[in-house]
Amino acid sequence: MSDDEDAAITAAALSDPDNPPLTDEDWARMRPAREVMPPSFFEPVTAPPRRFFMAEIEFDVADHFKREFGDDWQRHLNDALREFIARKQAAE
Repeated sequence: MSDDEDAAITAAALSDPDNPPLTDEDWARMRPAREVMPPSFFEPVTAPPRRFFMAEIEFDVADHFKREFGDDWQRHLNDALREFIARKQAAE
């Protein structure tokens, strides 16, 4: 990076009222995240395991979910299947 490029970047940062550069005092007050965040913040995020498989879904069903929910249609289809399972289990 040239001196001119560095000066332009610094000038732009200094002129941004929403994000002023950190001062030496700001840096002196910084502490590691592990000292200020709860231990749970660092626990790994776990999601239920997902297994992918092929399933034959008739076009009219898939088209309905795609029209209703767009790109998120598969999640909504899963939600509908889970709701069906819950109702069936509740009826048993």
